[in-house]
Amino acid sequence: MVRLYTVVFLAGAALMGLEIAGSRIMAPVFGSSIYVWGALITTFLASLSTGYALGGKLADRRPSPALLGNILVAAGFCLWLLLARPAPLLALCNAAPVPERFRALLAALLLFALPSVLMGMVSPFATRLAARDVGSIGRTAGTLAAISTAGSIVGTFAMAFLLIPAFPIEPILFGTGAVLVLSGALASTQGLPLRLGIASLGLLAAAGVFLFRPEAVASPLPGGTVVFRKETAYHRLLVVDQGPRRALFFDNFAQGMVDRASGRTPDYFYPNGLAAALLWRRDPPRNAFIIGLGAGMLPRFFSEKAPGIATTSVEIDPEVVRVAEKYFDFRPDSNDRVLVGDGRSLLAREKGPWDVIYLDAFFSDSVPFHLTTLEFFQLCRDRLAPGGIFAGNIAGLTMGRDQHLFWAMVRSAQQVFPNVAMLSPELAGGATRFSGSVILVCSMSTERLSRERVFAEGDRVATALGHPAIASWARTFYEGELRTEGAPILTDSFAPTDALQHLGR
Repeated sequence: MVRLYTVVFLAGAALMGLEIAGSRIMAPVFGSSIYVWGALITTFLASLSTGYALGGKLADRRPSPALLGNILVAAGFCLWLLLARPAPLLALCNAAPVPERFRALLAALLLFALPSVLMGMVSPFATRLAARDVGSIGRTAGTLAAISTAGSIVGTFAMAFLLIPAFPIEPILFGTGAVLVLSGALASTQGLPLRLGIASLGLLAAAGVFLFRPEAVASPLPGGTVVFRKETAYHRLLVVDQGPRRALFFDNFAQGMVDRASGRTPDYFYPNGLAAALLWRRDPPRNAFIIGLGAGMLPRFFSEKAPGIATTSVEIDPEVVRVAEKYFDFRPDSNDRVLVGDGRSLLAREKGPWDVIYLDAFFSDSVPFHLTTLEFFQLCRDRLAPGGIFAGNIAGLTMGRDQHLFWAMVRSAQQVFPNVAMLSPELAGGATRFSGSVILVCSMSTERLSRERVFAEGDRVATALGHPAIASWARTFYEGELRTEGAPILTDSFAPTDALQHLGR
C-alpha cells in the first residue's frame, strides 16, 4: 500500500508542477497574460476530467499494478517527447489561423493534454487497486484523493518557490519526466526488470536531449549571443550581446540596452525620453522615484549627468538587480537607493514627496494592471511635490495591436492630472500606431506648453545636462488627437488590460 500511496503522491506533484512550469514554456511566444493562464488551467482541468473517466474504466477492466506503472512510464515519455523541443510547435500555433486569444489554448492542448490525461488516470486506477470491499471504498477514495492533493501542493510549492527560481526550465522538465518514469517502473514488482530497462533507456535518451543538446535561445536581436540566462520568479531573463551592444530581455521583450564599451544608452532609446520629460519642470528636480530598474539605465544616467538628483529605484525581481550590477555596470552610489518589492506598494510606503515619479515596469508582454489604474495615478499625484511630474515609458508592443490599452491609460490619467502630454517619434511623425516607446508625462499644472515652448525647454534641459539626445526627444512632442473617446477608465476593480490588448474596446 505504501508503494501505491507513493505513486499517487508523485503523480499529483508532477501534474501541478508541470502546470506551473507550463507558464514558462509558453511565455517566450505567448507572454503571461490571463489568456495564457486560462489556456493552461482549461487544458489541465479538461485533461484531468478525461483521465479520471478513462482511468476508472480501464481499472475496472484490468486492475493490475503493472498496468498502472506502464501508464506512469508512458506519461513521462510523453512529457519528454512533447516538451524536449517545444519552440517549433509554439511558433506553429502562434501562426495558426484562429483568433489570437485562442492560439495559446491550442498550444497548451497540443503540449500538455496527453501527459496530463495519463497522470489523471492514476488516482481512479489506484482507488480500484486499493479498494478491499464495498464498505471501504469511500475511505479509500478519500485517502487517495488527500494524498494526491498533498502531492499537488508539494509540486506547486517546489516548482514555484524552489525549482524555477534556481534552474533553467529544461532540466526541470527532464526531472519531472524522470519522476514519472521511475515511479512507474517501481509501481509493481510484476515485470519489474523489463520496466526498469525501458525506464533506464528512456532516461539516458532524454538526458541527452535535455542536457547535452539544450535548445538555443532565440533572441529578438538577430545574431545575438546569450551571455546569461536564468528563470526567475517573474521572467525568463536573458542578457544578450550583439556586436558592440548588450541588451536585457524578459522572455522575448527588450528591457534595456547599452553600449558595451562606454556603457551609454543609445540616443534613440527610451531612457533619454524619460529624461526629456524634465522639460515640464521649471526647477531641477532634487529626487526621483523610479518604478522598474531593468538594466539600471535611468538611475545611472542621473548619477552621471545630474548627481544632485537622489534616486530611489524599485525592482520587484531581485535577480534583475543582480544582473544590472554584474552585466550592465550599474553601481548605485550614496545618493541612490534600490528597493526590492512591488512598485505601487513601495510608493505608498515611501511618502516622499517626489519631484519626479517614473514608471518603467513591464512583464514580457504587458504592464502590471495595478500600475495602469485611476487609483495608481491618484497615488502618484498624492506623492508628488508641488510642481512635480509623472513620466511613464509606455511600450507599444505591450499595448495591443491598436493601442486600445494605451488610450485607456491616457484617459485614466486625465481623470487625475489636468495636464497630460506625450513624446513619441512615431505619433509625432504622423503614425496612428506605435511599436516603440511613448513617454507619457502628467502634471498638475494647468499651463499647456506649445510646440515651440517644448522645443525651447528641451534645449534648455539638454544643455543643463550636457546631453543633446534630450533635445531630439523633445522634438517628438505629439500635438495630435488623443483618441480616448470610448476608452474605459481603468480602476482597481475594473481594469480589463488583457482584453484591451487582444480584443480592443
